[in-house]
Order: sequence, then C-alpha cells, then structure tokens
Amino acid sequence: MRKHYIRFDAELAVGAMMPGMSPDSGPSFDAKATDVEAFGGWFAGPKAENGKKFSQTIQHILEDYHHWRRNYFPEDGALIDSSLKRAQEEFQDQFDDRLLELLAKLKADFPFYSPRYAAHMIAEQTLPSIAGYFAAMLYNPNNVTADSGSVTLRLELEASSMIARMLGYGDDSWAHITSGGTLANFEALWLARTVKYLPLVVAEMASRLGLGLGIPSDESTLLGMEPDLALYLFEQCFEQADSKGHPFSRVISCYRSAAYNVGEQGIGHITSMLGSSPVLLIPETHHYCLLKACDLLGMGKKAVVRVRVDADFRMDVNDLRQKLEAIDQDPKRHVFAVVCVVGTTEEGAVDPVNEVLDLRAERVAAGLPSFWVHADGAYGGYLRTMTVPNRLGLGDPATSTMVYGEPVELQLQLPQHSACDALERLGEVDSVAIDPHKLGYIPYPAGVVCFKSSLVKPLARQDAPYLEENASGPAAEKAAENVGVYILEGSKPGAAAAAVWLSHKLIPLDSTGHGKLIRETVRNACELHALLESFPGLAYGLDVRAISLCPPGSNILCFAFRPETPGANLREINALNRAIYERFTVSERSGKSVYEQGFFLSRTQATSSQYCSETVQGFLDRLGVTAVEYDAEGVFLLRSVLMNPWYGLAKEKGRYFLAELVQSLHEEASQALGSMSSTS
Repeated sequence: MRKHYIRFDAELAVGAMMPGMSPDSGPSFDAKATDVEAFGGWFAGPKAENGKKFSQTIQHILEDYHHWRRNYFPEDGALIDSSLKRAQEEFQDQFDDRLLELLAKLKADFPFYSPRYAAHMIAEQTLPSIAGYFAAMLYNPNNVTADSGSVTLRLELEASSMIARMLGYGDDSWAHITSGGTLANFEALWLARTVKYLPLVVAEMASRLGLGLGIPSDESTLLGMEPDLALYLFEQCFEQADSKGHPFSRVISCYRSAAYNVGEQGIGHITSMLGSSPVLLIPETHHYCLLKACDLLGMGKKAVVRVRVDADFRMDVNDLRQKLEAIDQDPKRHVFAVVCVVGTTEEGAVDPVNEVLDLRAERVAAGLPSFWVHADGAYGGYLRTMTVPNRLGLGDPATSTMVYGEPVELQLQLPQHSACDALERLGEVDSVAIDPHKLGYIPYPAGVVCFKSSLVKPLARQDAPYLEENASGPAAEKAAENVGVYILEGSKPGAAAAAVWLSHKLIPLDSTGHGKLIRETVRNACELHALLESFPGLAYGLDVRAISLCPPGSNILCFAFRPETPGANLREINALNRAIYERFTVSERSGKSVYEQGFFLSRTQATSSQYCSETVQGFLDRLGVTAVEYDAEGVFLLRSVLMNPWYGLAKEKGRYFLAELVQSLHEEASQALGSMSSTS
C-alpha cells in the first residue's frame, strides 16, 4: 500500500494545536461538545454496549405477550399437549437448523451500526423504536382500520400528530404513517392534483345547489385559486347546503358527478375540457419518485418542469419565478404544484422553502395563479428538530482530530443559516413527506405524510363499507379516526406506528432531544468535508486529490478523486472513482466479506439529464474537466451519509474514524491509480 507522509513542520504544528495542548498530549475534547450524554442510551451502541439491558427488555416483552395469551379466557385450556409437542420434534430440529442458517446469513450484511459504515441512509435504530416494533409485531395489527388495529391506530394518529407539530402544523392538520417517503410523496401530489381542480368543482356544486358562496365564474381565476381558499370554500359548500336543508347524500352526489372532479372523471377528461395540461415544478435535485408519481397520476413525466439549483444545490427561486412567468403566458399549461426538497439525497441540501412561500404570496397579491407547495422532507424533515423551539446552532466552526498520529485543527464550513430560515417555515407549506426510518432512526417501514389542512381527508376518501360507515360531510370526515378509506395503502403494520410512537414519546422532537443528535451528524459531515479538502496540505507524497461536489447541506457529502498531475480526462477520472468505490463496498463480485472491509461508502452519479452543466460548472472546473465531457460521460461520485452518532464519542476515546476513513481513501485511491497506470 502506498504511504503518505504527514506534513508536520513547525508552522503547521502551531496552527494544528488546540489552545493549551502540549505537543505530545493529543487533542482534548469537551464531552459536552458531542451531546453524547443526551443520546448515549438511545441506541444499542456499535459494540452492543447497551445490549445486555436491552436483551432483558426483549425478554420482558416476550414474557408479557405470552402472559397475555395465557390469561385470555384461561378456562379454554391448552391445545398443544406434550404428545403433540413430541410429534413436532423433527420440525423443531429443522426450525433450529434453518434459524441458525438465517442468523449466519444475516451476519454477512452491512454493519450499519458501526462508525465504519458511512454509505447509505441507514444507521442505528433507537432502542425504544425496536422495542415498540417488536412488541406490536407480536400482536400483528393492521392499521388500516380500528377493527384490525384498535390500539396501534390510535398510536399512529398520536405519533403522526407529534411529527406534524414538530414540522410546525397546527391542530387542524392531518398526518398518518406510510411505508416510506415515496408513498408519502405520491399521496401529497395525488391530493395536490385534486385540490387544483376543486374550485371548478365547488363552483358547479354551488350553482346546482343554489348556494351563494360568491365564487368567481371564469375558469382561469378558479384554476389559479389558493389551495387554502379552495378547501375553505369546499367546506362552506357543505355547511351552506346543510343549512338550506339539502341532504348530504345529494351534496356528495353533486360533488362526485361534477365535470371537473378529477378523481371521478380522470385527468384526460379534465385537460381536454380545459385545453390546458398540469405542470409540476421540481428542482434538479428531485428524487426520482416524483417522476413515478406523475406517471401514476396520469399526467405523464412530460408534466415535470425542472428548476435550476445553485452551486450549493438549493433551488434557484429566480429560475422558479421565470419558469412560472413563462407558464403564465402559455394557455396550454397550468401549475398544480411546486415541490421543495428538504434534504436532497445526494447533497443533503435544503431548498429555500421560505422564499418559495414568499414568491407564492407575492404572486397571489399580484393576481397571478397560485399553486400547492409540497416539501419532500423524506430525508431532511427531521433537521427541523434543531430549530424547535429555538435554533440549537451548529456550534464552533472548528474541530480537532488526529491525522497519521499528529494533532490537526480543522475549520468547518457549516451549512448556511438560510437552511434554518427554510425549516422554520415548513408549517406553512400545504404538505410534507418525512421518513422516520431515515433521520428518525426508526426501523423500516415508516414514512409519514402531513397535510396542513385536514379538509383533504374527504377529498381522498374511497368507499369501503367493511372499514367504516359512510361519513356525512367534511366536518365528520375531519373528525374520523380511521385512515384506511383515505390512504393509498390497503394494509400496513401497526408495529411501525408503535415504533414511531414509543421512540418519539421518549426522545423529544426538539432541540433538547433529537435535535442534538442531528447536530452531531451535521458536524460530522462538515468534518469529513474539511478533512478531504485539507488533506493535500496535511500529507506529503499525494498523487490524488479529493474534490467535493459542494459543502454539506446537512449530513451528506459527495466527492470524487482526480490525479494530482493534470491531463486526466473525465472517462479516466470516472474509472478511478469506480475502482475506489469497489474497494469501499462488498458484493458477490468482489468476493470480500464485511469482516474484511474497513470502511463503507456509497456512490451516485451526476448527469446532464439531472443537473445542467451550468449547475455543476464550478465542480467541473475544480475536477479539471469540461462541460462537453460532462454532457457525454456524467460524473461518477463517491457518497457518504454521516448518520452514525458515534464519531464524537469515539474521538473522546482516542479513535478518529473520520480521519482514518480519509487516510484510507487516499491510500486506496493511490493504489487504484497505480493499478490503472500499470495496465494502460
């Protein structure tokens, strides 16, 4: 393995030491700086340090469950007697063998719990969430209705309400658990599409029922109505109809038979009547599930208009403004929603939600069409815990570490304060998707979709007589506690609800609890970024250099290596980074086991089909390649998600995993470059 020698001359050493640190003492750390006292008991720990106590917890759950079974009508008596048990000995032997086989297979999986794992959006799970999931899993409730999940459905509604409040929503909001962010995004856009045409529906209902709602008559005004106003008028339509003596059955019939009811008539019928097609505006950083949503909603992927992002991969609101203005001038198109990404999956960036909301308000004041604003916070929604009730702050923009055994002080490029400005306005968007099974540290599957107004429930309702009696109107629908008739899923585990509920009951969703954990992960990503950027100044003999795509927007970092000597083209650089990636993962092709793998990274790709060359031009310049090469090849990127909570505590114990990762990266990159040079 190629060696790199630490640069430790007198000038560098002075700059590297922390105040009050002797040359041979190593960096000193304040235990409180990592907040480990807050979350040290939340997880099993990388060496199962909390495992013994948790084993007792699991045993207690099992014994309690078995006790419940024994004490339900004990006079019924036991059915499986000793003779039956003896007859099953062969099955039990096979059970034991196959279980041992399964346990052995599982040990070949990735060590998501370890500080050495810095790859995908998977890390530790909180002990309360595991206990909650395990306990409810034994009862196996289906949370589609109270009839099949009476306890866990109530837990779901309470847990979802906790998350909605954390996001900034009030008592009139509605939220529920989904299988993940993809389905949460689907559901949000499904209802955004329905609300877009709701004013046209309400206008027809008011006319047929003889109501005086004062609704404008022209289609363009109705089509551009604010979502809040559209929902309010929908509710008023039912209330006025009731006051005039119209039975709810007739009002519901008017609603369902309305010419612009997209759920009944279909999107093709609506666009044909309007002579105009819906448009969804999303940033270049969008998750691919949004394209799937447009496909499934019948609008097609052509409905998507991409909005440029800036050098930090945050939505460019000026470009959004220009694209909205262009659509305003096109009678064949209308905007039904704008999606902001809160925590992009490649960069961890937070779009300027506040600026998008301000732009919408500005347009409404100017008489221009409004639109639904959805926040895809599947990954980054929990970042808001750092701002509730007050901004926690990211701490000192400096940290210390050890590189090749020598102390080094690093300056951190912390995310901009503007991200907090965006997070603090999440309660004003119309819907949010968020994943407890990512930065909530909850077992899969657990996503949540939150709506600012519970009036979306009657719009989503699908009749299922065996789940619930027919409700009588929006007021009753809003108060209904069942979820099955309002959601896309037909069955879902109550265990997920129990996991979310127990974890969030014990770990506050604010800056006194969960926010401290999130802050730690953000600082860790910034430390990795600082190490990669500064490493050429810390070591001699380097023949490779890491180039970051951008500074971390939260706790994700993407980067690529290039040779130090100029002249490498993008195809060669991509080949180098693919070779590096193969050294930081395990696969059937590699033949390696997880026990041989020192560190883990993931990978992604930046292509012109997602990011235009202008967006990544600064990165391309630093990488030493041209936009022409980028358009033809795309860039293969190494990606690190710093969700693991243990880096700070490890530093206190004298282990500097992030520095070791960077050292290993440079050594493996040099070796990969040497192998490529010898074969060329």
